[in-house]
Amino acid sequence: MRFEPGVKKGRLIAVALTLAMGLGYWGDALPGAKGVEVSAAAAAVSAAPSKAASQMEGAESIYWSYQAGEKLNAPLALNGGGAFLTTEKGLVLLVDENGKELVRKNIYAELSAPVQGKDGAIWITGKSGRLYRYDAKGNGSQAAMFYFQGKTEGLVPSAVVVDGEDTPYFFYEHAVLSLNKDGEKQMALLPTGIKVQQLVPAAKGVFALGGDGVLYRISGSERLWETDAGIAAKGARLAADGSGGVLLAAGQAIAGYGEQGEERFRRELSAPPAGGWSSLLALPGGDAGAFIAAQASGNELVSFRLSDGAELWRRSVAGADGFGPGALAAESASGVVLAASRSGSLYGIAAKDGAIAYSFKPAAASVAAGVASLGGGKVLFASGQALVAAGPNRPVGISYPSGKLKLTLGSRLLLPDKLKLTPAADVRYRSDNGKIATVSPEGMVTPIAVGKAAITIEVASPGYKGQYVLPVEVSAAAASLKATYAAQKVKAGNRSFTVQTVTLPKGMPVTLGTGSRLVGTTSALGDIAKSYGAVAAINGTFFSAYGGFPDPYGMMIGDGKLQHIGNTGTTIGFTWDGTVLMDRLRVTITGGTDGSHSHPNNWYAYFMNRVPAEGSSAAVMFTPKRGSKIGFSFGQSVTVRNGVVTRVASNENASIPADGYVLVFTGGEEGLAKRFKVGTKVDYKVETKNLEGKAVDWTRVHTAVGAGPRLVQDGKAALKAAEEGFTEAKILTSAAARSGIFVKKDGSIVLATTGSATMQQWADIMVKLGAVQGMNLDGGASSGLYANGKTITQPGRLLSNALLFGPQLKW
Repeated sequence: MRFEPGVKKGRLIAVALTLAMGLGYWGDALPGAKGVEVSAAAAAVSAAPSKAASQMEGAESIYWSYQAGEKLNAPLALNGGGAFLTTEKGLVLLVDENGKELVRKNIYAELSAPVQGKDGAIWITGKSGRLYRYDAKGNGSQAAMFYFQGKTEGLVPSAVVVDGEDTPYFFYEHAVLSLNKDGEKQMALLPTGIKVQQLVPAAKGVFALGGDGVLYRISGSERLWETDAGIAAKGARLAADGSGGVLLAAGQAIAGYGEQGEERFRRELSAPPAGGWSSLLALPGGDAGAFIAAQASGNELVSFRLSDGAELWRRSVAGADGFGPGALAAESASGVVLAASRSGSLYGIAAKDGAIAYSFKPAAASVAAGVASLGGGKVLFASGQALVAAGPNRPVGISYPSGKLKLTLGSRLLLPDKLKLTPAADVRYRSDNGKIATVSPEGMVTPIAVGKAAITIEVASPGYKGQYVLPVEVSAAAASLKATYAAQKVKAGNRSFTVQTVTLPKGMPVTLGTGSRLVGTTSALGDIAKSYGAVAAINGTFFSAYGGFPDPYGMMIGDGKLQHIGNTGTTIGFTWDGTVLMDRLRVTITGGTDGSHSHPNNWYAYFMNRVPAEGSSAAVMFTPKRGSKIGFSFGQSVTVRNGVVTRVASNENASIPADGYVLVFTGGEEGLAKRFKVGTKVDYKVETKNLEGKAVDWTRVHTAVGAGPRLVQDGKAALKAAEEGFTEAKILTSAAARSGIFVKKDGSIVLATTGSATMQQWADIMVKLGAVQGMNLDGGASSGLYANGKTITQPGRLLSNALLFGPQLKW
């Protein structure tokens, strides 16, 4: 679960309502109330080429970009929307459908672009004659190394091609190299002095063009046949034709050959291409099949009929500055050819007639390494060090159970709790009448007065579109939501106890209150209750009450945001639909920079809004709930606004931005600060588990407080204080004034205090009062209970925090 202290661009909690867009694009449903990224699921646009161009015309949306840090080779698109990448200097990279880095390995060798066979294996070549095999999860290693006398260290082979039998082939000088199914190395040689110019796959084996202008067919270690193409091989390009043959373009000549080397056609063009041909792409389709050729330094793309080489159309793309070797790819579902130019722009060209369907210039001008299709009009484009996912705008289907909101004063509702949108996308909200109801950037609706309003929800993710207006009706609070006080006599063990109780009906609004509404401050219990308009209140988690900052010790969640971490004891949580959770909650914060959570980009924080002891080692996150300043001046601080580092400082009482947070690293953790520089993009995630290490879903919790130990579970006393991490005698064995909270079978909540009791006696008392689930809260001098305007149990000190209940809470 992600608790965000501030909403960052591109990380709003995604929600939405039913929207009839009239277009057939639908993706996965949104997980409730989670921070989500733009989904990469893609449905095909119409298969008709003429319709594809009209649907995609003018679309110039960039979904995400990824910086590799080194110059990329052509990308390999993976099923599911991710990409397998290599860099020229030796990085193997895997990114998911949202551009998040999953794998980063340094092979320390010059690498080729990755190629995937039908069996899913991914092949790469590297310097010194190395061949690597990987899978789509980034697992792999060196599969073979080919030796040439005196050449091994300097040997830089070509990229791999994979034949119809999933055998990988590549070449070096005059040798065509391959690896068979048994892992045996194979080599076929062209005549001495004749270097291989290019390979393309055949059904079995490869076609190889030699520097002598001869076309060779090779399978394993055998040279099956050769035919003189009658061309100057320099600058010639090959492409498999999709039916077992091969296409050739060289200067003014284009030709097609069959599987056995028979010439199918040969044509002479009226003029040579500018700079020669850089890429060929075959588009099989029977009599309608074609192949596209791209000029190396000119702006033209030319389409030829696959059967006889007749020219079909010629398109000049102004400003392209030529096209690179990996420039062309097919977006077959939409009938569009993707063309990556040397100027750094990407063009979508309708295969049928050469019309420009759309264009992108997503990165600084840089020679394009290549382009790949993800389907549905979405493409991956590598240019320099950047990989960009782009494509047409997509409609978002939005749904909500009832189509309108009915709220009472004093309640709140988080739209993402039940709203869905498909595919998942970021959204923004606005209210048309803030005097009746307001809505936060996270989608939390708060009624202000009786009346009617409307919440507009707009899709904000690049490449997606959609809007819905949600009616809101606010009524007065229900008269039945009252706090009932009672003093009850209960016998536990050999003693009789007077227990002060306040019973609250199921559905009573609840929130977490803090002194001065900030973490790390104190106020009287009655003052906290009155400032929030509560009818009932009880002290919450433990806190530092004897000097220094009055920082809490336990878990705190307020307004759906994590406010403090305390990984001991038990936590009670309240969800947006009124469900009560109770667990031995354990929370971790882990983060990343510039889209990577792997070393050296990873970081962590194990405290939140808690001042570390000077001289100790700590990694702390401070959110706006702490106040305007962190409150001390030591350690290394990193200020983050809207997901971007804006300041890095030493020994500074840093300001906490309203739209971000401050990370502070002290002692042995100060080295983590070196991973941040001004301009670094930062993100993080919060993971919630129980004491046993099992992931637990607290995504729908808006209010929570941790103390403990757990006293009652499923109607029975369940005291395991030492197991929960408690070591103090006042918890384990001694008697003291106690506060606690429990839930009864009918869903009502009971707040309770009593005089001097051991923890076992406190558990037995709760069971006798009808508790189904129950836990201890801070006690001793902190024990306090408030109801209906009066303090029933007077705390012996000012308090750091309290649980507050009431039908008309002031949020």
